[in-house]
Amino acid sequence: MKSKRIFNISIIIAIYVVLCLVLEPISFGVIQFRISEILCLLAIEFPYAIIANTIGCLLSNLLFGGLGIVDAVFGSAATLLGCLLAYLLRNKRYKNLPILSCLSIVLTNGIIVGIELGFITNNINMIPITILQITLSEFIVIMLIGLPMYNKLIKTVKNNLK
Repeated sequence: MKSKRIFNISIIIAIYVVLCLVLEPISFGVIQFRISEILCLLAIEFPYAIIANTIGCLLSNLLFGGLGIVDAVFGSAATLLGCLLAYLLRNKRYKNLPILSCLSIVLTNGIIVGIELGFITNNINMIPITILQITLSEFIVIMLIGLPMYNKLIKTVKNNLK
């Protein structure tokens, strides 16, 4: 792997982890607004961002999440799957925006993390509500905050992380 690619992956991981640390009160829990998830949008254009976001999520959940290895594994798996699907759907666009890619991130995280949190918190009966809460918070972060700045984010990365 080229050293430039390793550098780019490291930068994304670092930003993901720092955002989770700085915004810890809103980054974890049943209702979470994990702003670092906006970085998952990079996976649409840059395949190396798939692994970067996955590692960033894993480290953040291990270091700050407080719910242990199960959360780290399943949360990271959700990020991996969401980013991978986002990349695979990258050419399906509406008005030049990757709506389906963004929705794949929202739905994989909402479903997987929602189920996982239901089990971890021993609220199995609440899993449908937990899925809804995580999906809604992910929708707000990805679709309402991240998507409007998508083109600027991609352009910035292309200009700075070549």
